[in-house]
Amino acid sequence: MATHFKPMRAFSAIFLLALLFAGNTSAAGLSPVEAYTKPSGVEPGSLRLSPTGAYVSLVVPSDDHSSLIILDRASNKVSANINLQKGQYVSDYWWVNDTRVVLAIAEKEGGYDTPFLTGELFGIDADGGGKKYLFGYRGDQELGSRINRATANAASAFVLEPDADADKSILVGIKNWNTSGESPFMELARLNVISGALKKGGGRMPLRYIDTTLVGEDRKIRAVSGTDGDRLSRLLYKGPKDAEWAVLNDEKTSGRIIQPLANVRGSAEFYARVSESGKPDYLIRFNPETRKEQVVYQPKDADIGSLRLTADQKDAFAVVSYDGSGRGGLVFIDKDAPETLLSKSLSARFPGELALPSSFSRDGRFATVVVYSDVNPGEFHLYDRDAGKLSLLMRARADIDPDTAAVVEPFEFKARDGLNIHGWVTLPNAPAGKMPLVVMPHGGPYGIVDRWEFNNDAQLLASRGYAVLQINYRGSGGYGMDFVDAGLREWGGKMQTDITDGTRAALAKYAIDPSRVCIYGISYGAYAALMGVATDPGLFKCAAGYAGVYSLGLIRNETALQNTAYGRDFVNDVFKNDPAWLRARSPTSLAAQIKAPVMLIHGGEDLTAPVEHADAMRTALNGVGNPPVWLFEKTEGHGFFNPDKRLNAYTKLIEFLDKNIGAQAK
Repeated sequence: MATHFKPMRAFSAIFLLALLFAGNTSAAGLSPVEAYTKPSGVEPGSLRLSPTGAYVSLVVPSDDHSSLIILDRASNKVSANINLQKGQYVSDYWWVNDTRVVLAIAEKEGGYDTPFLTGELFGIDADGGGKKYLFGYRGDQELGSRINRATANAASAFVLEPDADADKSILVGIKNWNTSGESPFMELARLNVISGALKKGGGRMPLRYIDTTLVGEDRKIRAVSGTDGDRLSRLLYKGPKDAEWAVLNDEKTSGRIIQPLANVRGSAEFYARVSESGKPDYLIRFNPETRKEQVVYQPKDADIGSLRLTADQKDAFAVVSYDGSGRGGLVFIDKDAPETLLSKSLSARFPGELALPSSFSRDGRFATVVVYSDVNPGEFHLYDRDAGKLSLLMRARADIDPDTAAVVEPFEFKARDGLNIHGWVTLPNAPAGKMPLVVMPHGGPYGIVDRWEFNNDAQLLASRGYAVLQINYRGSGGYGMDFVDAGLREWGGKMQTDITDGTRAALAKYAIDPSRVCIYGISYGAYAALMGVATDPGLFKCAAGYAGVYSLGLIRNETALQNTAYGRDFVNDVFKNDPAWLRARSPTSLAAQIKAPVMLIHGGEDLTAPVEHADAMRTALNGVGNPPVWLFEKTEGHGFFNPDKRLNAYTKLIEFLDKNIGAQAK
């Protein structure tokens, strides 16, 4: 059983204030490895204003838990904090009214890399009072003498509409727990954010697996997209006067995926994201009554990003675009909106960086602003419109100096079959002669994309003199439905040759020493690293795999994937049901072809990439006389959470690279 929820451990307000207003404290010279491996000073996307702008809130991560901090904006003092227990994290939180926050709890258990939702909801007032365990399975268990208790529920709650009504209740979806393997349908209910009282009888969601939902002004679900387990998306709609759900789109017949994103002010229309063959994802306005749609923004090369909402949350003023260089920026929907004018002024104030409003007070006077770039891990500011003042709140990594970080350049090439592939090259500062190169394929693999941003691993390696190449091989996200689908059944095939083609293209473009190229990755990236030295031994001089999967047969037969229709369909889409095909594309079966030095990093409690993968890879390499450098931590999972063990893993990784392609290489 998970640890009990006891959020009220003592937490120094002086420490918090120092953290919130920390400046850049990095000393001149080389930053220590720990500067890149420790948690960021603030959880990305967590800085928010209360509706009136009286309070600023954020989530502060640490090595084994996270904390929700509420700051009184006028006094610059911490007014409330929830400091969670070991293994517990704030998954998300919402200002449900002017002075109250509801947060969702996640836990790190077993060997999963990402903490998973426990289905629990907790409430707290901005002044630190009104602490209440609102919903969850712990119920009347001992939660700490200063926390009010609730009735235990063998279910999970999901916040669907955080704006509390006059009765101080919010719209939630309830999923009862079962052991059938298939996800149950979500029941709609209203949860009182003060007492935790649950009012059921709101009906149920029409789809089993939900992607996005849209709530109307009446605080009821208007539109929902998702699947019933067949992996084919549908968009359903239910107007205020409708008794039944109507199907607005069915991927099975239309070939398109339509996901509702936000309402259009004063209209039945809503903004939606469309995915279809032949083009990147684009933005439309959709009228559910007439079924007519209007294209708002059609990018040329890259999928749209998030939709940015106005201060009152009743419309959108911009959408994030990654077209062109791929660095990102805003395309404005309403060119005269106050939020648009603010965004343009911020962009002029921070040339060469992305400066984006992240939240607003209801009246638009105050805004939180995030500024970041390839060399800037993130700065968080507060903007006061009436005073015309922008104030720095904190930096994500105060001991990293952006002036000494490595520049990241966009990279583009043609794969051997003519497909256009994008990526990024991180270049170390003032290299002495030709540079060693680390090729770093991302994990996932499907739908994940490397962006123009401060990447901890890439910046750490670049600080040690290595150029780093990141390739968004086919199957990656960000470039349309066809690009993702092009990666199906291409593990060890075209996904792999995209990486080798990109490496050769980088060798031709940059001052890289072709005799000093290594490949390193995490999860799927580790698979690609081992396949790289097996299939292109003359290109890669070493390989390092961290939390990797190395046997496709083991993946295909995983119980968790075979237990649901969704999982079985996914496996059949991605892998052939052919033992010979699976063996031919598994590094464990190709060990005899691997002549280069190999490093394997793995955790004994990894449930995403079970340790059987690393054991099989190690055994296979030992069997052909190429024993790998072996770093095994029995109590770690998919990526090391313990700070000392994570620091040790990256320190040993750098030692491995230095020995094989770095300054110590012979």
